[in-house]
Amino acid sequence: MTVRDIEKYRRRNPAHTLAELRNYRICVVIPCFNENDSFGKSVETLKSAAQHAGAECAVLAVVNYPEGADEKESLLLQRRISEKEFAWDDLFSIYAPGLKNGVGEARKIGMDSFLQSCPPEHLSETIICSMDADTLVAPDYFTEISLFFQHHRQGGVVCGLRHQSAENDENEAAIRRYEAYLDRYVHQLKRCGSPYAFHTVGSAFAVRGDAYIKCGGMKIRKAGEDFYFLQELAKTSGVGVIEKKLVFPSPRISERTPFGTGQAVKDIIAGKNLSEVSDEAFDRLEKVLKAVVFENLDSDTPMLPENTFFEAERFFRVWSGIRRNTPPGKLCDAFHIWFDGLKTLRFLHWCDNHI
Repeated sequence: MTVRDIEKYRRRNPAHTLAELRNYRICVVIPCFNENDSFGKSVETLKSAAQHAGAECAVLAVVNYPEGADEKESLLLQRRISEKEFAWDDLFSIYAPGLKNGVGEARKIGMDSFLQSCPPEHLSETIICSMDADTLVAPDYFTEISLFFQHHRQGGVVCGLRHQSAENDENEAAIRRYEAYLDRYVHQLKRCGSPYAFHTVGSAFAVRGDAYIKCGGMKIRKAGEDFYFLQELAKTSGVGVIEKKLVFPSPRISERTPFGTGQAVKDIIAGKNLSEVSDEAFDRLEKVLKAVVFENLDSDTPMLPENTFFEAERFFRVWSGIRRNTPPGKLCDAFHIWFDGLKTLRFLHWCDNHI
């Protein structure tokens, strides 16, 4: 990536510049809204992890509140950070009132601001970690993430996670049920050979600075921004996985977004069933992905299992153009860019509806 590419991104995505962040190579971005009670605990675990790593790691809190919400709690947290109540010189903040596009907008403000503050020539060595204000991390959080990027070429990584213990037995059973549901989905994708076999949780990933820019930066959506960001990152720079449990999100019930952990836990407690994908659907996905590896893709109409799905998705209408514009040896990669994480999920649901 050239300095020109970096400057182009910065012009299109204007952000705050914080001179204090210039010399940091690792920064954790944390959106904060109504989390005065939990933020201090999160900071303490990050401080411990930074001491364990023996490195200077910045934490950038994006203190915000949605448009129309009461700003009292956000103003209080912003003042607490400004007055150094948390006794950590590596903790900084941006105040972002009246946001219209959810937590994705807050993440983008923080991540873009960190990159705006860094010298362009250092972005390939810069790491942005994404976390939440009610999440805890393991003592070797920074150490493991740094080691991953030292030894792997992928632009991003997803950390192993386990939700904190819930406040009662009913909620505890619900969060473990939801974890098992998420783990099964990722495990089955991995078994099938999908390059999208990773958790898409906003509090548990990290990305190189240049890879962040290459994939177009954080997506601004009211929900699912982490899914779409990691999907694009997988297409452009690759996403690896640290299996070790390094991140411990909150198990709390929440209605801030229409889907996700909080809503799922609430639904489980209410007796609703999670929409599990069948083993048969995953078996059919495996056959498709194996065919992609062994089939001659250098054809306008490659022979793929489940052709009815691919016809309905207009795959064969676009494949000839993709094939002509793809270098030799890269057709399998091109297929996976088209058949991304969202299309994979759509395919699995299609299989379950066409048994």
